[in-house]
Amino acid sequence: MKTNAAQSCLFVQVRRVLLLLPLVLGSVCVHADTTTPPDTSVTPLPAGACPLNSGGPSLLNTEWRLLSVYGNTVPNELNISMKVGEVALSGSAGCNDYNANFKQVGHTGFMITSIDKGRDGCPIVRPEAGKQTINVGDWEGAYLRTLQRAGSVETIGNTLHFYNRSGEPSVIFGKKFGGPDAETPKDETPPEAKPPVSMY
Repeated sequence: MKTNAAQSCLFVQVRRVLLLLPLVLGSVCVHADTTTPPDTSVTPLPAGACPLNSGGPSLLNTEWRLLSVYGNTVPNELNISMKVGEVALSGSAGCNDYNANFKQVGHTGFMITSIDKGRDGCPIVRPEAGKQTINVGDWEGAYLRTLQRAGSVETIGNTLHFYNRSGEPSVIFGKKFGGPDAETPKDETPPEAKPPVSMY
C-alpha cells in the first residue's frame, strides 16, 4: 500500500513539472528574442572607405563608361558615364547629367536612395544611312531605372558589374582610361551571367 501511495505522489510531482515546463521554456524564448547583440558584432568600415567596394579595392573617384544593360550592348555613339563618389554616383545618363545618392547596406551592399537628373529632351540618333536609329531617351531611362535597383558591385578585370537586389547581373561598366576618345574596354562578362533580357 505504501508503494502505491509513493508512486501516486511521484506521479503528481512529475505531472506538475511537465505542466510547468512549457511556461519555463516560453519565458526563456521570450528572453532570447528580446536580447540585443553587442555593438561589437558589426565591424565599421575604415574611415573614408566607399560602400561600393564590395567588388574589391575602393572604387572612390574611379570613372566608368556603360557597356551594357541586362546584356544589351550600349551603342558606341552613346556615352553613358559614372563617377563613384563617397555618397553618390554621378555622370551622364546619355543626354542629361545625373546624381544618384546611395547608402551602405551591410558591409558589401548599397542602395540607391534618390536619383536627380536634368530634364533636357533626348534626341533620336541615326549613326549612318541605312542603320537603325538610337533613341537616347530610351537608353537613359533604362539605365537609370536599372541603376535604381542595384544592390552590389564586383570588379572583373577592367570592368565593373552591378547586380540588382535579387543578385542578378544588371549593368556592366568599362573603366575609363584617358579622355572621351579612349578605347572602349572589352566587356568581361562572367560565364555564369544570364543571357540578354529586355531592358524595358
